[in-house]
Amino acid sequence: MIFGREKNEKDEYFGFNNEYNQSYSGEEQITAKAFLFDILESVIGSVIVIILLYRFVAMPEVVHGSSMYPSFEPGERILMERVTRHFKPYERGEVVILHPPGQDNVDFLKRIVALPGDIFRIKDCQVYISKYGETFRLQEFYIDGEVCTAEGPQIKEGHAIRLRDDEFLVLGDNRSNSVDSRLFGVVKRDRILGRVVFRFWPLSRVGFL
Repeated sequence: MIFGREKNEKDEYFGFNNEYNQSYSGEEQITAKAFLFDILESVIGSVIVIILLYRFVAMPEVVHGSSMYPSFEPGERILMERVTRHFKPYERGEVVILHPPGQDNVDFLKRIVALPGDIFRIKDCQVYISKYGETFRLQEFYIDGEVCTAEGPQIKEGHAIRLRDDEFLVLGDNRSNSVDSRLFGVVKRDRILGRVVFRFWPLSRVGFL
C-alpha cells in the first residue's frame, strides 16, 4: 500500500512536469513567432517610410560627370529635397535635379540661369537677361571667369528667347563640357524634381548649399 502510494505520487509528479514542459515549450513558440512578426512589421514599416521619403521628401544622389565642375565634382554625394517646390518659386542660381525633355529615366544636375518671363540671349560668351524693360549681363560667381558660354543647337548666338510661365533655362557650370538647355532646350517646371540643398560626401566638403 505504501509503495503503491509512492509510485502513484511519483507518477503524478512526473505527469505534472510533462504538462509544464509542454506548456513552456508552447509559450516559447508563441514568443518566437511574436518576435519574428515584430521584426517583419518593423522592416516593412521602415521600407514604406523610406519609399515615402524618397518619393515625396528628399533623395540622395551621386554626382556623375564633370558638367557642374568646379561647384560639384564626380563622386560627390548630395541631397535633393522635393518639398519646397510646391510652395516656393525657383530662384536664379539655384542648383536642381531634373529630367531633360523626353528622358524620364535620366537625372541631370544643372543650375537655373533664367526664369519664367525672362528674355535671355547668349552673346560673346556671356548670358544676358532682359526683364521689366531692363537688360543686364548675368554675374555668375560660380564659374571660372575665363569660361565661355557658347551657343548650342537649341540656343543660337545672339538670338533672344522669351521664357513662358513654366519654362526655365538650365546650364552646367562647366560650360564647355555640359549637356544642358543649349542642347535639349528650355525645361518646363514639371521636369524639375527638386532643389539640391546639402552635400554629405566627401567629408571635407560637407555642408548646406
